[in-house]
Amino acid sequence: MENITSFEWSAVSAEAALFCGAVLAVLFEALFPKRGSAVCAFAVAAMIAAIALDLLAPVPELSFGGTLGGRGGFGVFITACALLSALLGFGYFAKGGARRCEFLAVLMICAAALSIFARSRNLMLSFVALECATVCLYVMAAWGRSRASSLEGAAKYLVISGVSGGLFLLGIAFVYGAGLESGVDFLNFENFTLGFCSVKFAIGMLLVACAALFKLAAFPFQFWSPDVYQGSPTPVSAFFAVGSKAAGIVFLAQICLAVDFSAVPAAASRAVFAVSAIAALTIAVGNLGAITQTNAKRLMGFSGIANAGYLLVLLASLIKYPKSAELFEISLYFYLAAYMFANYGIFFVINQFEGEDDSPLEFSDFRGLIRKNPVADSTLIISLASLAGIPPTAGFFGKLLILILAWYAQLYVLMGVMIAGSAVSIFYYFSWMRASIDVGAGDERRLRDSAAMLPTMIALSAATLVFGVFFFFKV
Repeated sequence: MENITSFEWSAVSAEAALFCGAVLAVLFEALFPKRGSAVCAFAVAAMIAAIALDLLAPVPELSFGGTLGGRGGFGVFITACALLSALLGFGYFAKGGARRCEFLAVLMICAAALSIFARSRNLMLSFVALECATVCLYVMAAWGRSRASSLEGAAKYLVISGVSGGLFLLGIAFVYGAGLESGVDFLNFENFTLGFCSVKFAIGMLLVACAALFKLAAFPFQFWSPDVYQGSPTPVSAFFAVGSKAAGIVFLAQICLAVDFSAVPAAASRAVFAVSAIAALTIAVGNLGAITQTNAKRLMGFSGIANAGYLLVLLASLIKYPKSAELFEISLYFYLAAYMFANYGIFFVINQFEGEDDSPLEFSDFRGLIRKNPVADSTLIISLASLAGIPPTAGFFGKLLILILAWYAQLYVLMGVMIAGSAVSIFYYFSWMRASIDVGAGDERRLRDSAAMLPTMIALSAATLVFGVFFFFKV
């Protein structure tokens, strides 16, 4: 690329802070092995610096020859996810202290790669960023390598992600083979619109979309999710649940926002049908699969599938009603924020129960939590209520925004599927709640010392309750 200015380099300042922080954390730990806590504090400081750069550093609309877009808030979101996973990691690795700094380094590199993936305006750059993130996620999923479930989940993720990466690259080849070389830069509106007239181009973009649907854990690429969530360390499961899913939907949204669907009504109609069908099936598979679950992490895996379906309802609404682009962006980031607060709140509670052997957690293990730790139980109840869409939590207002957008787009059947899915979810979320407030005889599983985690759990609970009401009525 020619004449890259310092202003353009500022576009990747936050990602550079994460990458440099990761490298320096590993280097410092090698040089000062007895100062692991200080090195971890440095890694957290690097994440906070990345968030500050995301918020304050000037960024051009497009940079690096049009291959990278502006931040749009996703950098702050994904770094916040990494920071919360890091805080979870401090509690998780306290039992063994094994490789904390290396874990934080891999986590920061993964967050930087996902940020580039979501902001990319070039398919080749998207592919490279996606593969970098995939390798990091695989490594983190296998972090508990002494457990068979961790190795099984990581192996499943590696195989399926390898297939999705191949589909992505094959899709790029189809786009290039369609004769639209500049079509690889997918903000080229003219070529993108004209590209729908080419079968090769349409096949290529379909394959690229399949790779993104894998990250979302959407139907029919959802079957890895429960096993990986169950086998991975808790901080990694939380990052899978929120960060990876968010990157996939933001990437798909960037492609849809780049297309002038009004110029290709036939293609738009087919796209709406396809996305709506996938959304409905994803919601059904996620909620029906969750009904029979009694394992906490597997339930979160199926819950993540259902929520991927809700996000795809947003995407279908955007394609059907392009004039809602501004409301779409607000709804998307609001829902992702609400989803982040709720999921991390739940995983912080799960982290209080896991023992030295990371044995599976059943609902019965949470029996009597209200007596053992009222703060943790309140966090669990508020977070589950948010995922179920119970007012006045942020999750309720997030789902309401999606339904409003679907109403504008006249996707009434999809609205019905979403409402039915949310109604079904109340059953399995409330089953978990009921176990936590049951003070009868049950498993006396010992809780970890949670004093250091209490402020974070309180903050997540407060955010879930306050953020929804304040933001919705302010908008």
